[in-house]
Amino acid sequence: MPAPSKVNFPGQKQRIRMRGTKQASKDVKQRLKKNLAELREAPESLLPVYSGPKRIKWGRKSPVFSTLEEINKIIDNRFDKKWLSKRMMSKRGDSVAKAWAGAMIAAQEEDYSTVSVFKHPLYGSASYIRKGDSRAGFLTGVQNHHNPRLRLLPWEEHAKRGWWFFSSKNGFVCSGQTSKISNDWILGIIERAKINHNISSESLIISSGIDLEKIENNEDLDQGYFKLNFSNGTTFVIDEDLIKDLKEPLVMQFVLGVLPPKLIDFIEVEYFWKPKGWEGDLPNQSTEAVENIVTGWLNLVVPEKGLPLLCRKAILEGIDNGFILGERWFKPEDYKDFITELSGNDLERLAVEKLFEIIPNKGFYVNLEGEIEWKEESELIWLESESIHLLLVSMWEEFGLELLNELFEINEQSAQEIHSKQLKKREAFGNLLRKLNKTNSIQKTLSKFPWQDIEFNGPCGIAHALVMLARSESVGVSCAYATKIRGSLEEEAIAWSWLLIHKKQSGKDWKFNPSARDLGGDWSVSLERLWDESGNVGEEGPEGYISKMNELQKTTGTQHKLPEL
Repeated sequence: MPAPSKVNFPGQKQRIRMRGTKQASKDVKQRLKKNLAELREAPESLLPVYSGPKRIKWGRKSPVFSTLEEINKIIDNRFDKKWLSKRMMSKRGDSVAKAWAGAMIAAQEEDYSTVSVFKHPLYGSASYIRKGDSRAGFLTGVQNHHNPRLRLLPWEEHAKRGWWFFSSKNGFVCSGQTSKISNDWILGIIERAKINHNISSESLIISSGIDLEKIENNEDLDQGYFKLNFSNGTTFVIDEDLIKDLKEPLVMQFVLGVLPPKLIDFIEVEYFWKPKGWEGDLPNQSTEAVENIVTGWLNLVVPEKGLPLLCRKAILEGIDNGFILGERWFKPEDYKDFITELSGNDLERLAVEKLFEIIPNKGFYVNLEGEIEWKEESELIWLESESIHLLLVSMWEEFGLELLNELFEINEQSAQEIHSKQLKKREAFGNLLRKLNKTNSIQKTLSKFPWQDIEFNGPCGIAHALVMLARSESVGVSCAYATKIRGSLEEEAIAWSWLLIHKKQSGKDWKFNPSARDLGGDWSVSLERLWDESGNVGEEGPEGYISKMNELQKTTGTQHKLPEL
């Protein structure tokens, strides 16, 4: 339901709030009142300290010096409201001075309830009192002179013409047309960023947590670090982990403290880090890539959060030989140590050795998703993860068939089926290789048994069939088969004997003829010797197995002769 309409009576005052204004909070009122009081009582101390020339080319007066002279006129007349009112609305004259005139008028008022709001994508937002027709940013900067960043705003036009301004909690300076910085400015930025630090000397500042002695002796550290070398000869050293943890990027802290914001004109950045195992200087390609990244960082192109990671990756990418595992480097001749460090079983490591023999002699990189990137002009093998599985995943489609042929004796059709199935299913390679190795080992062992693919009757034939089934499948499968054997008394007897030697006869005696059970019990010793000897065929050959089979034939007294070999 709509609210009832309001009725305005004649003579009733109405308050109209202009767009871009707001009702000031208590804190805003107090801050503006304090700032404007300081502006009126000690204005000279709030101006930038000018160290540039009074005159420039062709005898012209420095524009910054001219602005300061105009502001001094405002200061001299700061209690003359009529004069200030004309000056703040003047269509001619210095625009920064106009902002000062408006601020001086505001300083003489008592009502700060309605304020204007200034918003900037980099400098943030602030409240100010609108007086005169000067730019909002200029008025904001003058009235918020307590803020080292905002007080730069009135000087933006001068900065665009090549004049340098440096502002921090330790002071406000205009160095002229050259960027002359001081340690006060550097320390002011560092302190605003809330970085714990130690001042080693006039030319060296170090963030806490870094070994000062190693830095002074140019020794390598376990962690990476950055050196910010300033044009005044001062170096600021900061730990890379600290850079990642800052709430506001360090580069923005410096950018917002200087106009024009051209950090590359007075800062050079170095990054120090080497992969574990690397000795000596880094390759030129690595150092050049890092230089490009840190230059991009100073130019606000490279995000600071990912800066250390990008620098490390650039260093690693510049290496063109050997092996890299994560961030550890191995010499080309230490490839076995590299393979040993990989996560997997011995069979997987053997697969990696064979793989390195198969693949072309060129470098590649495998990321954490198992995606491969070939390096045509490099011999470096670089794995982000220790997992052998990811390495084999990346290589399987192209080199999987050849790897199967190198590792196992598998016919071409079976190899293609295994290769295709693994491409779709992506089973853990540890399990796949173990299964294939077991199957391959069984096939090799079975191939050494006598009477291959020969079926013969009688108890010895049944015994041989049970042994082959147990070695190719399992003892359980062979026992299940034994319980189903029906035939002559001797064949049932050898089946019962098989259950006895594997202790699987319990509850199955009703399936066998009592006479077969008695006979099987007598033969169990001889059959067990045959079974034990079958385990030696793979290493010792079939002779012992044949001998034990002959003994079993004599024990059973069967008339069935063993097939000739």
